[in-house]
Amino acid sequence: MGDEAPLDQRQFEALYTRLEKPVFNVVYRWLWSTDEARDVTQEAFMKLWSARARVRLSTVEPLVFKSALNLAANRLRVRRVRRFFSLDDAGDTVDAKANAEQRLVAEQDRVAVRKAIDALPEKLRSVVVLCELSGLSTAQIAETLGIPPGTVGSRRHQAMALLEQTLGPLAQESS
Repeated sequence: MGDEAPLDQRQFEALYTRLEKPVFNVVYRWLWSTDEARDVTQEAFMKLWSARARVRLSTVEPLVFKSALNLAANRLRVRRVRRFFSLDDAGDTVDAKANAEQRLVAEQDRVAVRKAIDALPEKLRSVVVLCELSGLSTAQIAETLGIPPGTVGSRRHQAMALLEQTLGPLAQESS
């Protein structure tokens, strides 16, 4: 662990303030459930706090994302099993002020993007979600996933190409 002191409360609070939203965004794109993403984000930070004596500040960011992704993957496995026993499908709601046609188009787009991301192989999905939403550097993503930095780039490129095949050109459009 070197000369670095364990994570203290002030550092933890600063880390939480800075990373809570990016971790939530990544987990949400994994689970597509606001409530579960919130729970997983909180659980990841609670695990970090519990392990603070063994955590180095220099490597804490990838650790938080790795923990959150592992927790999200576990939730997804549990959810898939539960779907066999329930018809529960609670999706997020669209702004109530939007007219019916806008809501329909927005929902169709959301479903198409969700299906395209969900259809990616897990190794590509984890890279593209972390690259696009975490704010981590390529080196930190590589550390989070336990792969070389060059692999992060090639998997991101491959994931984006597959998404473009499924969804069409991925040009930024304002909604």
